[in-house]
Amino acid sequence: MSELVREIVEVNAGIDGDEENPVLVVEVEGLAPTGGWTNVRLDPHVYITPPDDGFQDFDLVGDRPSGPATDALTPIEAAHEGPLDDWVIGVRIHAVDNMIEDEVFEPWDDEDSDEDSDDIAADQAA
Repeated sequence: MSELVREIVEVNAGIDGDEENPVLVVEVEGLAPTGGWTNVRLDPHVYITPPDDGFQDFDLVGDRPSGPATDALTPIEAAHEGPLDDWVIGVRIHAVDNMIEDEVFEPWDDEDSDEDSDDIAADQAA
């Protein structure tokens, strides 16, 4: 049976794909309470109504070892890649001891605002 891992160390969330088919990409590093954890993954929360804050929640979970394991915090990694819902502005990852949020930005927005800035600057210079 899967359960939350101990702690999240780092979260990196971003958007891949293009404007028509954006893909949410989330990579997480964490610590399991012992060695030997398997099936470590990010389980997304499923919403009937999107949350007001625009954050997609995920649980960092895995399966405890079934036999003997080292009794030391052990680094683990998990990733998620899937369609980006239009309401998502960030991700929130949950573990036993902490929770980390990371905002996601559409990569094509930067290009659009740079072009808009260039257009405004050209108009002002003329």
